Amino acid sequence: PAMDRFPWPLWRRLMARRLRNPERSLFHYGDPQGFLPLREAIARHVSTARGVRVNADRIIVLSGSQQALDLASRLLLDPGDAVWLEEPGYPLAARLLAREGARVVPVPVDAQGLDGALAGAGAEIVPLAIDGEGLDVEEGRRVAPDARLAFVTPSHQYPLGVTMSLPRRLALLDWARETGAWIVEDDYDSDYRFTGRPVPAMQGLDGDGRVIYVGSFSKVMFPSIRLGYMIAPDDLIEAFVRARNLIDGHSPTLTQAVLADFIDGGHFTGHLRRMRALYAERQAGLLAAAGTLLPDYCRLEAAESGMHLMCWLPDGMDDRAISEAARRKGVTAPALSTMTLGHSYPPCLALGFASTDGIVMRDGLKRLASVMPR
Repeated sequence: PAMDRFPWPLWRRLMARRLRNPERSLFHYGDPQGFLPLREAIARHVSTARGVRVNADRIIVLSGSQQALDLASRLLLDPGDAVWLEEPGYPLAARLLAREGARVVPVPVDAQGLDGALAGAGAEIVPLAIDGEGLDVEEGRRVAPDARLAFVTPSHQYPLGVTMSLPRRLALLDWARETGAWIVEDDYDSDYRFTGRPVPAMQGLDGDGRVIYVGSFSKVMFPSIRLGYMIAPDDLIEAFVRARNLIDGHSPTLTQAVLADFIDGGHFTGHLRRMRALYAERQAGLLAAAGTLLPDYCRLEAAESGMHLMCWLPDGMDDRAISEAARRKGVTAPALSTMTLGHSYPPCLALGFASTDGIVMRDGLKRLASVMPR
């Protein structure tokens, strides 16, 4: 996130106000489920902004989305259970699930716009239809019909950025209901949509209590805040709270209290609104600068939401080698091939634009271009 645009003076004032006449409870061991006023503030925000069905009793405040997936895998999976994971997808999720003994099954994502990238790259190595609908539920049923859990990012798929279509969402919910499986919906940056309102969360369509909704403040506030949340079905909430209490007790209560004040004061909504405008501007800046500074074979297209763009490269290039060479130049540009488990895609790099602008962005693109083949 653009930490240079975070309202630090306001955050300091809210923190100082809490410390001026502090409540003793803020400095004792806290509620493993989370500070109640923060849970209430989160419930109000996600029900309005994301269409989530929720009350404060179904929310657990955690240290981030990764802890939510960790809790879900510990409580809901036995060793050897199959888990659907989007392909390509979030690498840390695959490693975490494998560590818990799950059998990770990569299920391909149909990525809107990827067909154009493939045509431009001259590639013919993606064994799936490209129709822009998200996780291919029918393929998941074919390769692992007995999976116990699916981990998805339906509002803004990581890393390709596609939004899961309504038919696919309903198909995924039908599969979970029929098989008794669970869905972990990671809504990591869906507040950043540049055109129209944010796409409602899939959890709002779930009438059977199969979706575990996960949100994080790391990408909308600042990474070191280490606060996220899980919205669990009624049948699971008590077990999750007990497990969280055993693992690490609770998140820092003082920080939770300040965040609750930030949300309740309307500052969170205002910050999101300003960041949407800023990120739309910075995305446009990245597209313009990339068009002049990167080699002509690089293909980037504007995205409707998010904090990064995909830079497609010609078939045959080694995106891992380019990514590593860029890292040595001080530029982070993750390779798409590091985010796949079982399918081949054209070489591609993920380019973040949220935290950089102007001279810094152009300098980064020049460094990246310097390690790309000519």
